[in-house]
Amino acid sequence: MKNLPVAKYAALGFVLSMISFALLDERVYYLTRVTDPDTIAIWKRITFLGDSSWMAVVTILMMLAGFGMARLKPENTGWRTTGRKGVYIFASVFASGAFIMVIKGLVGRARPYLFETEGPRGFDPLSFASEYASWPSGHTTTAFAMAAAVALVYPKTRYIGFALAILAGYSRMPLEAHYLADVIIGATIGTLGAIAMYRLLAGRLGLAPRE
Repeated sequence: MKNLPVAKYAALGFVLSMISFALLDERVYYLTRVTDPDTIAIWKRITFLGDSSWMAVVTILMMLAGFGMARLKPENTGWRTTGRKGVYIFASVFASGAFIMVIKGLVGRARPYLFETEGPRGFDPLSFASEYASWPSGHTTTAFAMAAAVALVYPKTRYIGFALAILAGYSRMPLEAHYLADVIIGATIGTLGAIAMYRLLAGRLGLAPRE
């Protein structure tokens, strides 16, 4: 995965997102829309998988534990590696998240809960308002960044990690927080952002041989 051509797949993700925007978003909105309060409550719990708050706690604890134990047991190099992996995962998630926050504000796409007044093609560029922050999906971006980053340093986690990320991304549609196009581009940015950050930091952190 670390050797994927990032620019090529970024272009592919953007094209798929635009196809969804043009042809699928309205149809998928009606297919995924949920009105039952109990079902909505379930999706709200599931969508927490993409919340960056728990990711921050986990990665910071990972860094503290790794570097702290490395000081207590310097002969065990595995602890220092764990701390460095935490640094990389933290950087991947929050760099991707910060990037899409800027994009959201610049694009200003109306969220699905404004469907009745704005429809799937409502925009208010440069507003930086929450109700016009649909494209890309932030939860999807961070979920996929987390899954990809963890998979790159702990390869055995890749299947469960990406399965949970897909679930987090899908949950944004029943909750009327995002359209399918928003989820597609969020998954693209999160995954490729983690790969790009790996290429930037892995050598410096000693997670991969320097080329």
